[in-house]
Amino acid sequence: MSESTIHRWLEAWRRHDAATLLACYHRDATFSDPVLPDLRRDAVQALIRLRLARLDALQVDVRWMAGDEHKGSLHCAVGWRPRGAPRSRLRQLEITSTFTFWDGEIVRQIDQYSGWAYLRQVRGPSGFLLGWLPGSLDREQRRAAAALNRFIDGQAHADVPAPTLESVS
Repeated sequence: MSESTIHRWLEAWRRHDAATLLACYHRDATFSDPVLPDLRRDAVQALIRLRLARLDALQVDVRWMAGDEHKGSLHCAVGWRPRGAPRSRLRQLEITSTFTFWDGEIVRQIDQYSGWAYLRQVRGPSGFLLGWLPGSLDREQRRAAAALNRFIDGQAHADVPAPTLESVS
């Protein structure tokens, strides 16, 4: 059932439990959001590892959840603090996630949120003032893809089998 997978997925995020979190995803999973619009297979796992490595604190307030054995949706308010960020600033974002399941595993995840709201949170005053301008989200997509590629490359240099970023628009 998709709801049990979503609950397991949420708890794994809250505990920073990479093994359980990665076990929620099918080996051919895809992921898309406004910043990383088309990740496939191993890049999805690399993104999860990267986010966990950069995460200091996480709060998830589930507003609603629905699903059946093949599809599921979740709307939540997420608060997070990146590692190394000042303790006083918790970044917040409203996210709607849509999941597709295959054999109880996430095979497709699409996260939707406001690009401007995201830029306000991660870029501070410049994101607030300039984040609504055309091209701002495109620049953030390039930054995020480059960061993910550096992370993947770092995994390769650590003698860990490295996934490749197949496609980021």
